[in-house]
Amino acid sequence: ARSTRTRRLGVSASTAGRGFSRARAVARDDDASADATTVIPRYGEGGCFVDHCDAATVSRIQEALLASTPKKTGVAGPGCLSSLTFAVKDNLDVRGARTGAGSPRWLATHPSAANANARAVDAFVNAGAVFVGKTQMDELAWALQGENAHYGTPVNPAAPERIPGGSSSGSAAAVAAGFCDLALGTDTAGSVRVPASYCGVFGFRPTHGAVSMRGCVPLAPSFDTLGWFARDAKTLQRGGDALLPDDACNESFSRAVLAEDALEACDEVTADIVRLCVEHFAAKNARVFRDAQTVRLGGDGNEGSLALPPAPPLVEWWDAFRNLQTREVWSALGAWIEAHDDTLEGFGPGVRDRFAAARDASRNAQDDPEAELRIVKRSLAVRQSVSKRLLKLTKDGAVVILPSAPGPPIPRTSAAEEVEAFRASQLRLTCAAGFAGAPQVTIPAAALVGNDLLSGPVGVSLMSAPGTDKALLALARELTEQSSVC
Repeated sequence: ARSTRTRRLGVSASTAGRGFSRARAVARDDDASADATTVIPRYGEGGCFVDHCDAATVSRIQEALLASTPKKTGVAGPGCLSSLTFAVKDNLDVRGARTGAGSPRWLATHPSAANANARAVDAFVNAGAVFVGKTQMDELAWALQGENAHYGTPVNPAAPERIPGGSSSGSAAAVAAGFCDLALGTDTAGSVRVPASYCGVFGFRPTHGAVSMRGCVPLAPSFDTLGWFARDAKTLQRGGDALLPDDACNESFSRAVLAEDALEACDEVTADIVRLCVEHFAAKNARVFRDAQTVRLGGDGNEGSLALPPAPPLVEWWDAFRNLQTREVWSALGAWIEAHDDTLEGFGPGVRDRFAAARDASRNAQDDPEAELRIVKRSLAVRQSVSKRLLKLTKDGAVVILPSAPGPPIPRTSAAEEVEAFRASQLRLTCAAGFAGAPQVTIPAAALVGNDLLSGPVGVSLMSAPGTDKALLALARELTEQSSVC
């Protein structure tokens, strides 16, 4: 019976090893090669799945998972994901598979297969979903481009000539290519929201702490969250049914605000697309979106009729986020790096620079603790003021509309300087939810306004108060009913 069920879901050993998918591309302009015949590989060069969890390994894990007795998770009844397939980012443990975290050095120093599933993997399995593989990711999750110097760049099914975004690159690409219905990822500074936007799929970053991170390689724990991807909002919501606790309150959304300074961080076309999406939202739900007020996420005080506490301008948030993140990363991973790669030679470009900065910050803290205290106190003050302002802004049923990315993903051949500049622009948009610990859903603009106006895939986000995750997922489904990127 188990073999029959596995075959029925299309994930037997033969289908788990299926070599490619043919993507329906969203991109335009310079992506002339992105047509209906574009081949999206599963494994190997350009593939979205890791080679160390190959088809045979996936098949063994499938049988073992199906044979195990489901355990109650306390957040969902069995069966809410029945008939769905899912993939898992390679910084999450899957029993019987090795965890590589996008790093050959991590894989080599952790040679044994995991002996237990990450809590989120258990939740999906117990809800009836079938595992189909582990996905590629940026090295140790500390990048946003989706480019890995060791394993390559997964092909972006929505725009094959452009980057897929990261660090949950393979999970987003696997969903976009149709290799699975759902995929688990992690989001510290945008690693679900960004690849969802770039690959033209739905993505969700939950309230910080709402979904267990047990069984995950950490990056910056006070910002780390476990998110997921789907091709439509209904499936995204079903993933939340398996993973999320009930909302902290039953209050419904009553109003929307549009983040003006976030739009200013985008290119003009993307800002216009977001405004068109707001018009679509208003047509779907006039009560919440028709009179959406324009506000600034950062500012000196009140916004029109809204009494808000002050916070630094949006453009200044990233420096504080980076200072805090860098120190948390070294606290989480510094001992392992010093034990196995103290010269940092095993890291790819960009990632190597960030770990070097984290190491230097740790050494500087020892040499000059007073200066370190000033840096941390200043950054924490920014985090607290931003969090206080955003929590006030989302209080009493408000939802914030903002772009998921400053524009479509840049070409895969972009120069390093362009990559870093685009990354900096991207991070100014994504650190808001990190500071506030708030949930944020990414909706592909193509599902709302079609492809004709788009020069490439781009997402629009909705952010709400912490503890309103299920309500936010339900709102995303309401706004995109009969819309899909399948």
